[in-house]
Amino acid sequence: MSKKKYTIAQILPALNTGGVERGVVEISGALTKNNFRSIVISSGGHMESQLRRNGTTHYKLDVNTKNPFRWAKIRSQLKIILVKEKVDLLHLCSRAPAWIAFPLGSVLNIPVITSVHMRFRKTNIFKKIYNSILTKGDAIIAISNHIDKSIKSTFPKVSYKINIIHRGVDLDLFNPSNIKPARIIAQSKVLNLTDNVPVIIMAARPAMWKGYIALITALSKISKSFQCVLIGAGDGDEKFQKVLIDKIIKLKLEAKVKLVKSTRDIQASMILGDIIVMPSLTPEPFGRIVLEAQALGKIPIAFDHGGASETITDGKNGFLADPIKIDSLSEKISLALSLKEHKREKIGEYAKKNVSKNFSHDRMCKLTLSLYKQCLAEYKR
Repeated sequence: MSKKKYTIAQILPALNTGGVERGVVEISGALTKNNFRSIVISSGGHMESQLRRNGTTHYKLDVNTKNPFRWAKIRSQLKIILVKEKVDLLHLCSRAPAWIAFPLGSVLNIPVITSVHMRFRKTNIFKKIYNSILTKGDAIIAISNHIDKSIKSTFPKVSYKINIIHRGVDLDLFNPSNIKPARIIAQSKVLNLTDNVPVIIMAARPAMWKGYIALITALSKISKSFQCVLIGAGDGDEKFQKVLIDKIIKLKLEAKVKLVKSTRDIQASMILGDIIVMPSLTPEPFGRIVLEAQALGKIPIAFDHGGASETITDGKNGFLADPIKIDSLSEKISLALSLKEHKREKIGEYAKKNVSKNFSHDRMCKLTLSLYKQCLAEYKR
């Protein structure tokens, strides 16, 4: 008698660029390689093609709506899909999809796992209720120790259900040896870099809390030669870009700092950097970019809070700055710029080993699939 091939459905708002989206694609690939059927349901996005390539079936449904008056209709449409595909387990990756899909777990008698990718801030009661849906499943995945603490402080009664599974980096995708020279040359032209001048890269979406102004201010205090590229800042609206440009002009950094749009070849862009900075003002739930930098053998610098504190050991595989002192960020960047080649290489090698051992894509997928199997086994009892 052949072993049952379980069907797992992951549901998330959309499939655009982001850590949640990449995680879903990576888990989907692991599922199909390990004798599972993989289904993903979202409102769509350019990463759909990656799902098709790894053998996953994608359904486009408006599961990202926050309008509760639409949830019942979408839930009915979702139920048809889940029944048709004979889904055995639901993995809900955000709040709006969770509110829509969670009731179907009990209706269809299948286990539900939720992932928490954001901090539960202590806000009003309505926000707490909205967040609470991510604590209702049979198991909860927290993507970092930081998120684990956040859940426990807000919803202490669900502590026993939390499983810490750090996000992982695809070590093939972020392997310097796998990035062809043609890609690097193409990105160098896009970024318009000057030869023989150290490159500082910040790659983030255009949001002020990501720390753009903090970094620009910190750079104004550095006397050493450098050029800095703010990847993603060019995606911001006119008002956002004006604030940054005005600050750059005021601090006389026009020749050193530039704004560019996000790129789909972030690996080739990052390989051109000497230092990768993540100056987020509020703690990042995880901060995947600093791990991707480490996988490439680059030096990451971040503020000492949130996920970055878990993935960087100051002075060994990167640098951590005091989150309330801009001067501290300047000092850490200056220190990194001053490193001799052998010291830079030593940090880079330690960084690669850190990611390979503790934060690999394979490790994340293995732990997630193990949790799927555990929930399926316990639910059948």
